[in-house]
Amino acid sequence: IAPGYDHITSGIGAAMIGWFGCAMLCYVTPKEHLGLPDRDDVKTGVITYKIAAHASDLAKGHPAAQLRDDALSRARFDFRWLDQFHLSLDPETALRYHDETLPKDAHKVAHFCSMCGPKFCSMKITQDVRDYAATLNEPGMLTAEQGMAAMSDKFNAMGQQVYVNAETVKESNRAL
Repeated sequence: IAPGYDHITSGIGAAMIGWFGCAMLCYVTPKEHLGLPDRDDVKTGVITYKIAAHASDLAKGHPAAQLRDDALSRARFDFRWLDQFHLSLDPETALRYHDETLPKDAHKVAHFCSMCGPKFCSMKITQDVRDYAATLNEPGMLTAEQGMAAMSDKFNAMGQQVYVNAETVKESNRAL
């Protein structure tokens, strides 16, 4: 279905047979059945199969695979660029792609990437929201558990009915 992309199509199958217990995967290059692979084709095939093997390990619930994923996710969230590169399956390519857009050493400690920039970075916005939420947890404020318990009590007091009279709900809210 995809000559020139056999490394991807076979990688999908490799992930599946690895999940089902196959102990050895043999990589396929993008030039499979089209021509003789060069060094870059072999590297692409090997990396593709590293991804497939990793997907198999995740599907099987292998704890070390999940730990690596979690470590890379944390490095991404914390903008620890060098850790991201080192934890990746292909550090050289990750570093090269990063440096094509953000080549300066200062960019390796920047708290944004080239895709969204500093103002629209979802990771930074998430951290800003977390920081803001942390300031709201002052003494005297309801915790999430306390708020859910209060709503549970209200639900029980109203007869545990999902569909209730709107006027009854208004009266109940006035009492709070």
